[in-house]
Amino acid sequence: MNWNEWLRRLRHDLVKRLLWPARDRKDMGGPAQPGELVVRLVDDEGDPASAEAIWAGLRAEAPVPARAALATFAVALQTSLRAAERDDVQGVLALEAAFEALAADLARGEE
Repeated sequence: MNWNEWLRRLRHDLVKRLLWPARDRKDMGGPAQPGELVVRLVDDEGDPASAEAIWAGLRAEAPVPARAALATFAVALQTSLRAAERDDVQGVLALEAAFEALAADLARGEE
C-alpha cells in the first residue's frame, strides 16, 4: 500500500467518522449535547472498536511506520478524542487540519 492509498483509508475508516458529529453540530448551531461528539466505531469485522485501536491497526499498516508525522497525528487524534468527551466541537474539528498536515508532511517526504 502506498501513502495515498493509506491516507484514503485513514480518512475513510477513522477521520471522517470522528468529524461527522462535530460537523453536523456546527452546521446545526448551538452547543453539543453531552456525549454527542463521542463516536461509536466498528472494526473491519463489524465489532465495536475504539478510535485508538483503529488508529493502531492503520499505523501498523503504514508504508513506513516510524515517521514523525504519524506521531504528531497520533497526538492530534488523542486531543480530538478528549475534546469529544468535553463536548468541544472546535476541538474535534481540529482533527481535520491535523489530517491535512499529515498528508502534506507525507507528500513532502518528511520523516
